[in-house]
Amino acid sequence: MRLRSRWLAALPLALGCSSSDAGPEAAAAPDAGAEVAVEAAPGPLVDVTGKAFVFFSPTGTEDVTGATIAATELPSSTTTVQADGTFALRVPSGAAYSFTLTKQGFHTTQTATLLVGPAGLDRVGFQVPPDAVFAALASVVKVEADPTRCQIATTVSAAGTTPYGGDAVGEPGVTVSIDPPVPAASGPVYFAYYAGGMILPDRALTETTVDGGVLFLDVAPGDYRLTAHKAGKTFTPVDLRCRAGVLVNAAPPRGLQTL
Repeated sequence: MRLRSRWLAALPLALGCSSSDAGPEAAAAPDAGAEVAVEAAPGPLVDVTGKAFVFFSPTGTEDVTGATIAATELPSSTTTVQADGTFALRVPSGAAYSFTLTKQGFHTTQTATLLVGPAGLDRVGFQVPPDAVFAALASVVKVEADPTRCQIATTVSAAGTTPYGGDAVGEPGVTVSIDPPVPAASGPVYFAYYAGGMILPDRALTETTVDGGVLFLDVAPGDYRLTAHKAGKTFTPVDLRCRAGVLVNAAPPRGLQTL
């Protein structure tokens, strides 16, 4: 899900300020200590480009300029975020990568696991919460984030959805599953959409609203696949690598989308 637009309704209460910005463990769960390394295929170098921005700045001074973005499976491939939020790095084509943004004062944020083909990859987005905001968001969804696990967010949307910003772009009436399965307490947690644009996670919901947002909380490290289900609709699946202490945000157009 695109965190910037999805969380703002809950942040004023959680942070004490106003915003002016738009069950049992599954037997098949991965080893909590595992982190899978993928060796890059020896294809030619290609460009990966996109944009990063702060998800809710309580003081108005938080800035991701200079943040490091790296290909998790190829740590030597790194770049820095420019003043306008854009970034570009080069990786060998023909392999799948998860891209991670790190900067002091911000919660480490990662993309889904994305296949980089011979033409490279564009429109890779990062929406990065400051540490204080991440703590407030954890309070909103009533979870004490386990640093040995990850948090997962995505949005179910129509194909062609713009990658940055926007409201109520989701596909309603969709159920989302994760494989390997996770405990029921971890989700899915869907987002309710209220008149006036208020959006809040609601554990009582059993499918997406027009927001399209969904969370999986405190997920054990490992490789997972998200799939979406709705009668008469077909969706692209999302593969992701859950790493300890990381927020994985499979945002449009790299999230669950209709075909």
